[in-house]
Amino acid sequence: MADHAVNPPAAGASLTIPARLWRQLTAHLFPGDQAAHGAVLIAGWTDGARGLRLLAREFIPARDQIDYGPGTSGHHALSAAFVRDNILRARDEHLAYIAVHNHGGSTRVQFSPTDLASRERGYPALTQISNAPVCGLVLTPEAAAGDLWQPDGTRIDLAEVLVPANNLLRLRPRSATACTPDTSHASYDRQVRIFGDPGQQTFQAMKVAVIGLGGVGNLITEYLARLGIGHLVLIDDDLVDETNLPRLSGATADDVGHPKTALARRLARQAQPDIALTVLTERVELPHVQTELRRCDWLFLAADGPAARHFTNAAVHQYLVPATQAGVKIPVREGTVGQIHAVTRLLLPGTGCLWCDGLINPTDLAIDMHTPADRAAAQYVPGVPAASVLPLNALAAAEAVTHFMHAVSCLHDDDLDHANVLHRPRTRTRDLMNSSARPDCRWCGPHEQFALGDRPASNVASS
Repeated sequence: MADHAVNPPAAGASLTIPARLWRQLTAHLFPGDQAAHGAVLIAGWTDGARGLRLLAREFIPARDQIDYGPGTSGHHALSAAFVRDNILRARDEHLAYIAVHNHGGSTRVQFSPTDLASRERGYPALTQISNAPVCGLVLTPEAAAGDLWQPDGTRIDLAEVLVPANNLLRLRPRSATACTPDTSHASYDRQVRIFGDPGQQTFQAMKVAVIGLGGVGNLITEYLARLGIGHLVLIDDDLVDETNLPRLSGATADDVGHPKTALARRLARQAQPDIALTVLTERVELPHVQTELRRCDWLFLAADGPAARHFTNAAVHQYLVPATQAGVKIPVREGTVGQIHAVTRLLLPGTGCLWCDGLINPTDLAIDMHTPADRAAAQYVPGVPAASVLPLNALAAAEAVTHFMHAVSCLHDDDLDHANVLHRPRTRTRDLMNSSARPDCRWCGPHEQFALGDRPASNVASS
């Protein structure tokens, strides 16, 4: 069973390590021999809501006694050749270089004086060679400390290491200590009994986006606001029409003809009057909307259009922002109702790719990027609305938010499980299904766009 400290997001620079790289890195550093080991991570980067975000893209193990062994000062160090080869690669691909080693212990870690002296001697030269961030990272199984150097000479501590897995792991130089109870929000008392004060304060510190504010997204918005999320980003360019009223929580006839974002804003404020809101009554493919996605801690995709799927998928894999897709499909043909599906897909960096699962059609995506008139002319906009009913939407929305709150508070039994959940209400069955991940995928595969951050793909050397 997982047993991890819950840490609210920290202000400052951070490093996000996808779950598959985290498994490789920890297996190499902690094989059970209690010995010293080293490695390098190559990373993209971007500006996040709380500071610079390093995005681990590739794990390069240092071979014991060849690439990593006793140094001249009596401690272990990466060999000069290993450092040279990887700093030059980072320079050529315009990516960040992160040197990693392990220490003993478990719940706290810090650099030794020898570690710090080594960085002071070598890292100014490495940043000049690479003209990109250079970082030293030391790990125990439950703690992390980082020393980040910028090309302009700025040197800062890494605030945290984030692993977006089935449990959202946040590692700091020491594990979380008890938080001071927030007595100003007594209404969360029942939730604190589940998540603890650290868990509730984590929700309050998070920035979460909801993409699509129809029947499912509308409910997700209210659930998140009542959960205590501190900042919601609400994205939808559609208006409420009369057929929406039975399935939009809190909607009245006065909402008809007004943006769905206005209704979502009202629901969020009713649930949590002091919540921070970013309201975007626009389509997700606009550049400033995409910028908002990559600055979030989690995304909920409740829109069914190809463009919404594509740009959410890009934020997950290029910027390492975890996401959840939730939706309901009710097939009706000639009055006959088929098998109903309520699905919740977990989209984690390097897994859960919508392209690999065949859920984005290139032709439909190209049409969806055109004007509304062009989309209608191409018969992309159907003449008959899809069937929809509030309780089925609630099934998908509740599953999505339940997974999220367990992941954030580290309550899942299995850190690395990322299966999708498929409900079939007509047969009262529930299945778990794993997503596909092709090694040659340009988004979730190890090359091209994956964890590239703001660096253009043309700067990455072909493999």
